[in-house]
Amino acid sequence: MRRTAWVAAALLVMGVAGCGTAGPASPNAPAVSNSGSTTNTTTKLSMQTVALTVLPGSRLGADGKLHDTVTNPNFTVVKGVPVKLSVYNYSANQYTLVNTMLGLRLHIAAAPRQGVPMISTITFTPTTEGAFSWRCTASVDGHLDRWALNHQGFMEGIMHVVPYQNKQYIYLAIKDGLHYAAADGKLHDSYSPADFTVQKGIPVQVTVENFDTGSHSLTDPGLGINEVFTGASGAGTPSETTFTFTPNKTGTFPWSCIIACDTGAGGWAMMHNGYMMGDISVTS
Repeated sequence: MRRTAWVAAALLVMGVAGCGTAGPASPNAPAVSNSGSTTNTTTKLSMQTVALTVLPGSRLGADGKLHDTVTNPNFTVVKGVPVKLSVYNYSANQYTLVNTMLGLRLHIAAAPRQGVPMISTITFTPTTEGAFSWRCTASVDGHLDRWALNHQGFMEGIMHVVPYQNKQYIYLAIKDGLHYAAADGKLHDSYSPADFTVQKGIPVQVTVENFDTGSHSLTDPGLGINEVFTGASGAGTPSETTFTFTPNKTGTFPWSCIIACDTGAGGWAMMHNGYMMGDISVTS
């Protein structure tokens, strides 16, 4: 459904350029709202949701070839808070995400068809601070001699476990022609994931990898967000952008990309949830 009213409002108001458990030991500092006012809160971070995406043949390696990759391969979680880790796999291959020191082993099931991700999830609680390398132990990279298995930033990465803090980390990816729609039988530009959940009153750091050479935005008037992500510098060389916001009300807040995209399909993705539109859910 087209959300014309609030998208127009966004344009006018903001403007856009084309394993175990350990608990927190200290109280929160005051949180700063989107409007700049300070709000005292005793809210504690209770759950972390981290979403990564497997993109086949999508990141350029030092060998000049495109390789299988996990998006945002170096990510951060907070010690002592349960983590719900989900991987959206757009590849027809199966993978794993393994760190033996943390007892972490996630089997990543294959996508059922092109453009339809399979979502695999595991929940764990990190109890030790540090930088923990994770890797895929399955066969990847097709005919490229498993190159991506042996290089950081592809099918290997680092999970940083930081001391307890009231901060949430969200990871998103953007790819052109990524997500299939049964409604028209085409592949469309998409965020992965398009929907995500955060906790009220706690700052959220969002990191976005844009694999599309075109710019995109995440515009959410309800939460005062209006961010633009520049395009990739070339095929397989994504841009990376980080921004922070603090949600100070609960509810479901729709966002959209208001920069023209998915032009080959008449902008279809800009008008349909799960593609270049989605929802931010804010829980108490």
